[in-house]
Amino acid sequence: MARTIKMVLEKRRTDLVGLMAEGNVSDWADYQRRVGVIQGIDEALRVCDDLEKEAETRR
Repeated sequence: MARTIKMVLEKRRTDLVGLMAEGNVSDWADYQRRVGVIQGIDEALRVCDDLEKEAETRR
């Protein structure tokens, strides 16, 4: 399950970074919000990695 969540999060992160790189932000607040979302996704990806490692050690 963590792998599926990780794939969805990685796609979402890539999409957001691409939009920002293209300049698709309306203002400074929008930019900051998107950066915050990307940071949150990065943290969730780290948690997914930890869960995968933990699951492997239990096998």
